[in-house]
Amino acid sequence: MEFNEFLKLVNKRKRTAFTIIFVTVVLTITISLLSPLKYGSKSRLLVLQNSTGSDVYSLSKSNEYLGNLFAQIVYSGSFYDQVKASQYNIDSNYFSGNYGQQLKKWQQTVKTDTQGDTGIIKINVYHPNIQEAKQISLAINDILINKNQDYHGGQNIKVNIIDQPLVSNYPIKPNLPYNIALALAASFIVSLFYIYIFPETSKKTIRLKPENSNREGHYVAQNQGYNAYNTPHNTVGNNGVNIPIREIINEIQEEYKPIIHGNIGNVLRK
Repeated sequence: MEFNEFLKLVNKRKRTAFTIIFVTVVLTITISLLSPLKYGSKSRLLVLQNSTGSDVYSLSKSNEYLGNLFAQIVYSGSFYDQVKASQYNIDSNYFSGNYGQQLKKWQQTVKTDTQGDTGIIKINVYHPNIQEAKQISLAINDILINKNQDYHGGQNIKVNIIDQPLVSNYPIKPNLPYNIALALAASFIVSLFYIYIFPETSKKTIRLKPENSNREGHYVAQNQGYNAYNTPHNTVGNNGVNIPIREIINEIQEEYKPIIHGNIGNVLRK
């Protein structure tokens, strides 16, 4: 199919595309609003090494390694246990269920990221309670600063705070504008694929057309733009429906049989 033809087809079936986009956006908004609202707390840490015998490149690569290591350690079970046992009185009821379910909830609560080879770690915490989000951030930072030696074998490694935990004033999850934009883009692409794969419209008109046959007469219910095959049996398909006229007459006779007999009786009596 040529590009210009495809554009004409899209313009012809723009209602279909609009329907797909509209339904997808409405579902996205509904699911987003049904999800629990969560506040966010973000902070940044910096990994430093005191090594006078190493060049700058080696230090930067080492900082990158340590930053990635600490960012992944935050998701671990041992780190989660330290957060729960910390002095920040984390509400353990939020992390309910068995230990596997608690870890899954923990990994959904905390998100970490690193900035290249700078050794900077970004810590993001999401929680329905604004105070709990801040307490969890403080606990994470405290463990990474004072107990980071539990997770590496190096020496002279320090972790400093660049940005203290900053808590949002309003819920930031779910991110409704982002979700709507993503739904618009995805549904638009899906609608184009749908139109390309199914170029024919679903609206079809039905008309009766006589058909020549060597056997009994038939009437063909035919979709506009399609030709029916000559078949002696009733068939339903893309090419039409063949209906024997004898069956139609029999059905009419059965339905109006009482009326016909009644009228004949009245005539005879007269």
